[in-house]
Amino acid sequence: MDLYVTATSLVSDANNWFDFLGTTFSAVSELLSRWRHKQERRHGEAERRQLQWKEEDVKMKQLHYCLLDLPDLINHAEWLSYIKDDKEVAKLLPELKGRVNDAYDLLEEFSYHHQLQSEQPGDDFLKTITDGNHVREILDDLNCLRNTMACIIDRRTHAEPLQFGKLLRPAMSSFYDKSKVRTLHKEVDKVLHLLEVETCCSPGTRKRRITGKPTTISKRASRTDTVPCSTSARVECTSEEEASSTTVLAISGIGGAGKTTLARQVFNDERTKGNFDLRIWISVSDDFNVIRLTKEFIQSALENLMQSDNLCSLQQTLTERIVSLKFLLVLDDVWDDVYTNQDNRWYDFLEPFKSSQQGSAVLLTTRSQRVADLVNRNMQFHLEGLPATIFDDFFEACAFGCIANPELNPIGKRIIPQLKRSPLAAETLGRILKPMLDREHWDWVAGRELWELKQEKYDILPILRLSYLYLPSHLRSCFLFCSMYPKGHRFHKDTLVHTWIAAGLIESCKGCKLESNGHQYFAELLHRSLLHIDASCPASSMYVIHELMHDMAKLVSENEWFVVKGETDLQKIPQDIRHLSIVGGNGLSETNLRVLCRYKKLRSIVCHGLDSEIITPAAKCWFEVLTKIRMLGFLSCKLNYLPENIGNLKLLQCLNIGECTFEELPTSFWQLQSLRIVDAQKCRIQHIPEEFNQLRGKLQRFRLRGAIISEPGNYAI
Repeated sequence: MDLYVTATSLVSDANNWFDFLGTTFSAVSELLSRWRHKQERRHGEAERRQLQWKEEDVKMKQLHYCLLDLPDLINHAEWLSYIKDDKEVAKLLPELKGRVNDAYDLLEEFSYHHQLQSEQPGDDFLKTITDGNHVREILDDLNCLRNTMACIIDRRTHAEPLQFGKLLRPAMSSFYDKSKVRTLHKEVDKVLHLLEVETCCSPGTRKRRITGKPTTISKRASRTDTVPCSTSARVECTSEEEASSTTVLAISGIGGAGKTTLARQVFNDERTKGNFDLRIWISVSDDFNVIRLTKEFIQSALENLMQSDNLCSLQQTLTERIVSLKFLLVLDDVWDDVYTNQDNRWYDFLEPFKSSQQGSAVLLTTRSQRVADLVNRNMQFHLEGLPATIFDDFFEACAFGCIANPELNPIGKRIIPQLKRSPLAAETLGRILKPMLDREHWDWVAGRELWELKQEKYDILPILRLSYLYLPSHLRSCFLFCSMYPKGHRFHKDTLVHTWIAAGLIESCKGCKLESNGHQYFAELLHRSLLHIDASCPASSMYVIHELMHDMAKLVSENEWFVVKGETDLQKIPQDIRHLSIVGGNGLSETNLRVLCRYKKLRSIVCHGLDSEIITPAAKCWFEVLTKIRMLGFLSCKLNYLPENIGNLKLLQCLNIGECTFEELPTSFWQLQSLRIVDAQKCRIQHIPEEFNQLRGKLQRFRLRGAIISEPGNYAI
């Protein structure tokens, strides 16, 4: 009986065990089945997402191709809206620029997130652009705007081609009102001396013959003379000098500096009249056409029209009938087209002068340093404005006329430094001030930036604006970017190039690094006199923008590059602004600076001179929502600390915290894998963690207390 009970118990336990195994196997099978389905779903989801990335990648390529011809279209539109004051084009232009910027932003974000997807699946950027069909919307808008703008431009320009410069700047003659500007005796004497008009020359002085290369002149004894404060003569001597019959000299400087005024005074000087048999004045502007200029030379000299357009025939006439005379030729307002397209138009123009009378001379005025180098690299005359005493008298004549006004004189003296000794700027302000000789009006003008004052067609900023309009599209944004910084700001070449890259302003070229392109852009702006070496410290390789050029840049860029100087400016920020600068602060606080969080398209923020108790919490607020920022600079102001949420700025490429003195960087900082350049010059950071290696992919420079950091480790103060 016991055996039976035992057997029955064993059978029962076995049945329970089999039941248990069956249940377990069933459960395991269910789990395996679910796992397989889940894996299949995951695999299918991954394939679906991969297909979506490919589809969006095709759209991005379409978007990229759509953008290729738009910079040139925008260039033409800017010319038409400004030179012709075309209201229809002016209305469409901001919308087109905005959509182009949207496209560039999207392409850059797509590239970043596509790369991130391969490393960290799960990024929701793809869902954002596919759900709203964002790419297609931008493409449709760009195509519509392009077609509309192109049709308008074609209609407007069918009758006459766009002629840069001449449509705005009138041809200038050799005559001038001697009662307005006192004679620039020192400057005229210096130019005449360089043109070898003086009666006494250094022993052994010989001139070089024009041979198709820039003319050089040897004046070893005379070129060490003191140059007036408004000018600088750049001279180099070669070891061997060839005989030459024609001297070539360029007077260079920014628009409105008085180059034409000086050239006129040289042209009409009695010593010039006595030294040359023939004096010819030609206004060139943006039309350095060798045939036109040769015909004008002949026509002015012989007082008859030349019907032939054959250059050989014209030059033969010039050689036979004119160059036997000792002549002075003034070419006023020569622009960069003299050396564009790699044709030899300058040397072609000089060809007949090879056999000219000994002592003949060609004098140019130009805004372009490259033109000055082309015509004579070894001898130039750079004019930065009228001498101070002459300028003060000229300004008073423009502002007061013949009536003295002791009450307004002190206000006038406050205005004068803003004009940088530019006679055209003095005429501009004189036109604004003279009609209302009362203290209230003059105080109002004195309290305004030059770019904030209404300007007429031939006033200083519209004339300077030609220098901007003459830039190719890829240089315009780089120049305007510099207007985000205060007047007098000193730029370091490499730092400026890297900030341009971070702001997305450098075009990539196959086979070229962005840095190489950026340095080429910098050189172009330097040659065009839009940047120049800081005269206060020429050995430091620091560069500045002339203050009048800065005013012009502010006028041009007010809708794209905005500067906040006080609380009232916060209400004027354009909705689609992408680059913003905050300078000082009348009424600025942490609370009202939070308003910047509305402007989600911001790519660049540069802060100057803000209190740390204001800027630190404001920055923390910005970092939460302004996730498209590429460039961030805190100049002449200190953050108390770098907020942890800076990690949200995944596209940040350039960070300037060089004035900050905090001792550590947040953990999230080391996740910013788009960083290219970091300036932490004065930071008291002593340890760079291993996470630094995560930045090596793109990081090019991490500057800390004078050292360039290249690896993790301890860095003692």
